[in-house]
Amino acid sequence: MHLITSNGSRAAAERELAAARTELASLDATASPSRLERALERLRAAQDALAPAA
Repeated sequence: MHLITSNGSRAAAERELAAARTELASLDATASPSRLERALERLRAAQDALAPAA
């Protein structure tokens, strides 16, 4: 059961990372600095969620 939960959590984290990358890529030069900052924070959080435990 734990393995299924772990795999499900990883899949969710991978989906979030893909969504964060898509969001960031969709921003153009007219995006507000705060929107860019939020998108970057989302990307960093998604990457951190997938990073191996230290």
